Amino acid sequence: EGVEDDTGGGEPNDAVADDDDKEEKGETEETKRTVRSATRGTIPDVLPKVRKMALADRDVLEKGTKAYTSYVRAYKEHHCAFIFRFSSLDLGVLATSFSLLRLPKMPELRDKKKLNFAPVGPEIDIHAIKFKDKNREKARQKRLAVELAAGGKNAKQIKAERKAAEMAQRAKERRVAEIAKGRRVHRKRGRQAKMFDEWDELAKEERLHKKLRMGKITEEEYRRQMYGEKAGTKEDPEAMSDDEDA
Repeated sequence: EGVEDDTGGGEPNDAVADDDDKEEKGETEETKRTVRSATRGTIPDVLPKVRKMALADRDVLEKGTKAYTSYVRAYKEHHCAFIFRFSSLDLGVLATSFSLLRLPKMPELRDKKKLNFAPVGPEIDIHAIKFKDKNREKARQKRLAVELAAGGKNAKQIKAERKAAEMAQRAKERRVAEIAKGRRVHRKRGRQAKMFDEWDELAKEERLHKKLRMGKITEEEYRRQMYGEKAGTKEDPEAMSDDEDA
Protein backbone atom coordinates (compact mmCIF):
# COMPACT_ATOMS: atom_id res chain seq x y z
CA GLU A 1 0.00 0.00 0.00
CA GLY A 2 2.87 2.33 0.79
CA VAL A 3 4.29 1.82 -2.68
CA GLU A 4 0.93 2.52 -4.26
CA ASP A 5 0.61 5.71 -2.25
CA ASP A 6 4.07 6.92 -3.35
CA THR A 7 3.41 6.14 -7.00
CA GLY A 8 -0.02 7.64 -6.96
CA GLY A 9 1.28 10.76 -5.25
CA GLY A 10 3.95 11.35 -7.93
CA GLU A 11 1.53 12.16 -10.74
CA PRO A 12 -0.09 15.20 -9.10
CA ASN A 13 3.35 16.55 -8.18
CA ASP A 14 4.50 16.32 -11.82
CA ALA A 15 1.35 18.10 -12.95
CA VAL A 16 1.95 20.87 -10.43
CA ALA A 17 5.55 21.23 -11.63
CA ASP A 18 4.37 21.50 -15.24
CA ASP A 19 1.86 24.15 -14.24
CA ASP A 20 4.60 26.07 -12.44
CA ASP A 21 6.84 25.92 -15.51
CA LYS A 22 4.04 27.16 -17.75
CA GLU A 23 3.21 29.94 -15.33
CA GLU A 24 6.88 30.97 -15.08
CA LYS A 25 7.21 30.90 -18.86
CA GLY A 26 4.07 32.99 -19.20
CA GLU A 27 5.44 35.53 -16.73
CA THR A 28 8.72 35.67 -18.66
CA GLU A 29 6.95 36.34 -21.96
CA GLU A 30 4.76 38.94 -20.28
CA THR A 31 7.86 40.61 -18.83
CA LYS A 32 9.48 40.71 -22.26
CA ARG A 33 6.37 42.27 -23.78
CA THR A 34 6.24 44.84 -21.00
CA VAL A 35 9.90 45.78 -21.49
CA ARG A 36 9.46 46.09 -25.25
CA SER A 37 6.36 48.23 -24.78
CA ALA A 38 8.07 50.47 -22.23
CA THR A 39 11.22 51.00 -24.30
CA ARG A 40 9.49 51.45 -27.65
CA GLY A 41 9.99 55.03 -28.75
CA THR A 42 12.33 55.85 -25.86
CA ILE A 43 15.55 54.29 -27.25
CA PRO A 44 17.15 56.86 -29.57
CA ASP A 45 18.15 55.85 -33.09
CA VAL A 46 21.89 56.44 -32.94
CA LEU A 47 22.77 54.89 -36.32
CA PRO A 48 22.25 58.11 -38.35
CA LYS A 49 24.41 59.97 -35.83
CA VAL A 50 27.21 57.42 -36.12
CA ARG A 51 26.99 57.57 -39.92
CA LYS A 52 27.31 61.34 -39.70
CA MET A 53 30.39 60.88 -37.54
CA ALA A 54 31.85 58.49 -40.14
CA LEU A 55 31.29 61.09 -42.86
CA ALA A 56 33.12 63.68 -40.78
CA ASP A 57 36.07 61.55 -39.62
CA ARG A 58 37.77 58.76 -41.55
CA ASP A 59 38.92 57.21 -38.29
CA VAL A 60 35.31 56.34 -37.41
CA LEU A 61 34.73 55.03 -40.94
CA GLU A 62 37.76 52.73 -40.90
CA LYS A 63 37.10 51.45 -37.38
CA GLY A 64 33.54 50.52 -38.30
CA THR A 65 34.69 48.70 -41.43
CA LYS A 66 37.40 46.78 -39.57
CA ALA A 67 34.98 45.82 -36.81
CA TYR A 68 32.46 44.55 -39.38
CA THR A 69 34.95 42.44 -41.34
CA SER A 70 36.40 41.00 -38.11
CA TYR A 71 32.92 40.11 -36.84
CA VAL A 72 31.93 38.41 -40.10
CA ARG A 73 35.09 36.33 -40.34
CA ALA A 74 35.06 35.39 -36.67
CA TYR A 75 31.44 34.26 -37.02
CA LYS A 76 32.21 32.28 -40.18
CA GLU A 77 35.33 30.58 -38.80
CA HIS A 78 33.95 29.80 -35.33
CA HIS A 79 34.41 26.18 -34.26
CA CYS A 80 30.83 25.94 -32.97
CA ALA A 81 29.32 26.18 -36.43
CA PHE A 82 26.14 24.41 -35.28
CA ILE A 83 25.48 27.42 -33.01
CA PHE A 84 27.02 30.23 -35.07
CA ARG A 85 25.39 29.43 -38.39
CA PHE A 86 26.93 31.74 -40.95
CA SER A 87 24.19 31.02 -43.48
CA SER A 88 21.63 32.46 -41.04
CA LEU A 89 23.59 35.68 -40.47
CA ASP A 90 22.00 38.71 -42.16
CA LEU A 91 25.09 40.50 -43.43
CA GLY A 92 23.13 43.52 -44.63
CA VAL A 93 21.44 44.19 -41.29
CA LEU A 94 24.76 43.57 -39.58
CA ALA A 95 26.43 46.20 -41.79
CA THR A 96 23.66 48.65 -40.89
CA SER A 97 24.21 48.00 -37.19
CA PHE A 98 27.88 48.93 -37.67
CA SER A 99 26.78 52.18 -39.40
CA LEU A 100 28.76 51.40 -42.55
CA LEU A 101 28.52 53.82 -45.46
CA ARG A 102 29.29 51.18 -48.09
CA LEU A 103 29.81 47.44 -47.97
CA PRO A 104 33.49 46.45 -47.96
CA LYS A 105 34.91 44.21 -50.65
CA MET A 106 35.34 40.78 -49.09
CA PRO A 107 34.81 37.20 -50.29
CA GLU A 108 31.92 36.65 -47.88
CA LEU A 109 29.88 39.32 -49.69
CA ARG A 110 30.72 38.23 -53.21
CA ASP A 111 27.74 35.91 -53.61
CA LYS A 112 25.31 38.05 -51.62
CA LYS A 113 23.23 39.64 -54.38
CA LYS A 114 20.33 40.78 -52.26
CA LEU A 115 21.32 42.31 -48.95
CA ASN A 116 19.11 44.26 -46.59
CA PHE A 117 21.44 47.26 -46.63
CA ALA A 118 21.05 50.87 -47.80
CA PRO A 119 24.39 52.54 -48.59
CA VAL A 120 24.92 56.29 -48.66
CA GLY A 121 24.11 58.13 -51.87
CA PRO A 122 26.31 57.69 -54.96
CA GLU A 123 27.30 61.36 -54.73
CA ILE A 124 29.38 60.61 -51.61
CA ASP A 125 33.07 60.18 -52.45
CA ILE A 126 34.38 57.78 -49.82
CA HIS A 127 37.98 58.56 -50.77
CA ALA A 128 37.42 62.26 -50.00
CA ILE A 129 36.51 61.64 -46.34
CA LYS A 130 39.39 62.98 -44.25
CA PHE A 131 40.90 62.16 -40.89
CA LYS A 132 40.29 64.80 -38.25
CA ASP A 133 43.85 64.16 -37.17
CA LYS A 134 45.86 66.38 -39.53
CA ASN A 135 49.00 64.25 -39.31
CA ARG A 136 47.15 61.07 -40.25
CA GLU A 137 45.38 62.85 -43.10
CA LYS A 138 48.65 64.23 -44.42
CA ALA A 139 50.18 60.75 -44.40
CA ARG A 140 47.09 59.31 -46.11
CA GLN A 141 47.22 61.91 -48.87
CA LYS A 142 50.86 61.02 -49.53
CA ARG A 143 50.06 57.32 -49.77
CA LEU A 144 47.08 58.05 -52.01
CA ALA A 145 49.13 60.25 -54.33
CA VAL A 146 51.79 57.55 -54.67
CA GLU A 147 49.16 54.91 -55.36
CA LEU A 148 47.42 57.02 -58.01
CA ALA A 149 50.73 57.91 -59.66
CA ALA A 150 51.74 54.25 -59.82
CA GLY A 151 48.54 53.35 -61.65
CA GLY A 152 47.27 49.81 -61.48
CA LYS A 153 43.87 48.27 -60.89
CA ASN A 154 43.23 49.92 -57.53
CA ALA A 155 44.18 53.38 -58.84
CA LYS A 156 41.81 53.01 -61.79
CA GLN A 157 39.02 51.96 -59.47
CA ILE A 158 39.58 54.96 -57.19
CA LYS A 159 39.50 57.34 -60.16
CA ALA A 160 36.35 55.70 -61.51
CA GLU A 161 34.59 55.94 -58.14
CA ARG A 162 35.57 59.59 -57.80
CA LYS A 163 34.30 60.36 -61.29
CA ALA A 164 31.02 58.56 -60.59
CA ALA A 165 30.57 60.52 -57.34
CA GLU A 166 31.21 63.82 -59.14
CA MET A 167 28.69 63.00 -61.85
CA ALA A 168 26.10 61.93 -59.27
CA GLN A 169 26.64 65.16 -57.33
CA ARG A 170 26.18 67.23 -60.47
CA ALA A 171 23.00 65.33 -61.34
CA LYS A 172 21.69 65.90 -57.81
CA GLU A 173 22.37 69.63 -58.05
CA ARG A 174 20.56 69.79 -61.38
CA ARG A 175 17.51 68.09 -59.91
CA VAL A 176 17.50 70.53 -56.99
CA ALA A 177 17.75 73.47 -59.41
CA GLU A 178 14.92 72.14 -61.59
CA ILE A 179 12.70 71.60 -58.56
CA ALA A 180 13.47 75.14 -57.37
CA LYS A 181 12.39 76.46 -60.78
CA GLY A 182 9.16 74.48 -60.62
CA ARG A 183 10.10 72.01 -63.32
CA ARG A 184 9.10 68.37 -63.38
CA VAL A 185 12.27 66.46 -62.64
CA HIS A 186 11.15 63.13 -64.09
CA ARG A 187 9.83 64.57 -67.34
CA LYS A 188 11.48 63.02 -70.38
CA ARG A 189 13.56 65.47 -72.35
CA GLY A 190 13.91 65.47 -76.11
CA ARG A 191 17.00 64.28 -77.93
CA GLN A 192 17.83 67.81 -79.09
CA ALA A 193 17.65 69.24 -75.55
CA LYS A 194 19.93 66.50 -74.26
CA MET A 195 22.36 67.18 -77.10
CA PHE A 196 22.47 70.89 -76.22
CA ASP A 197 23.15 70.03 -72.57
CA GLU A 198 26.04 67.80 -73.56
CA TRP A 199 27.51 70.51 -75.79
CA ASP A 200 27.21 73.05 -72.96
CA GLU A 201 29.05 70.71 -70.61
CA LEU A 202 31.83 70.10 -73.12
CA ALA A 203 32.19 73.83 -73.83
CA LYS A 204 32.36 74.62 -70.14
CA GLU A 205 34.96 71.93 -69.52
CA GLU A 206 37.06 73.21 -72.43
CA ARG A 207 36.96 76.81 -71.16
CA LEU A 208 37.97 75.82 -67.63
CA HIS A 209 40.71 73.51 -68.86
CA LYS A 210 42.11 76.35 -70.97
CA LYS A 211 42.15 78.63 -67.91
CA LEU A 212 43.91 75.94 -65.91
CA ARG A 213 46.52 75.40 -68.61
CA MET A 214 47.22 79.14 -68.84
CA GLY A 215 47.51 79.45 -65.05
CA LYS A 216 44.44 81.67 -64.62
CA ILE A 217 42.88 79.25 -62.11
CA THR A 218 44.24 76.61 -59.78
CA GLU A 219 43.49 72.89 -59.83
CA GLU A 220 41.20 73.35 -56.83
CA GLU A 221 39.28 76.15 -58.55
CA TYR A 222 38.98 74.03 -61.67
CA ARG A 223 37.46 71.13 -59.73
CA ARG A 224 35.17 73.45 -57.76
CA GLN A 225 33.83 75.20 -60.85
CA MET A 226 33.60 72.05 -62.91
CA TYR A 227 32.09 69.70 -60.36
CA GLY A 228 31.25 71.64 -57.22
CA GLU A 229 29.62 74.67 -58.77
CA LYS A 230 26.18 75.40 -57.36
CA ALA A 231 23.41 74.66 -59.79
CA GLY A 232 21.83 77.69 -61.37
CA THR A 233 24.92 79.94 -61.20
CA LYS A 234 26.06 81.62 -64.37
CA GLU A 235 29.46 81.89 -65.92
CA ASP A 236 31.41 85.09 -65.35
CA PRO A 237 31.03 87.10 -68.59
CA GLU A 238 34.44 88.73 -68.13
CA ALA A 239 36.10 85.33 -67.76
CA MET A 240 34.33 84.13 -70.90
CA SER A 241 35.51 87.16 -72.83
CA ASP A 242 39.07 86.52 -71.65
CA ASP A 243 38.85 83.01 -73.05
CA GLU A 244 37.55 84.25 -76.38
CA ASP A 245 40.29 86.87 -76.62
CA ALA A 246 42.90 84.23 -75.79
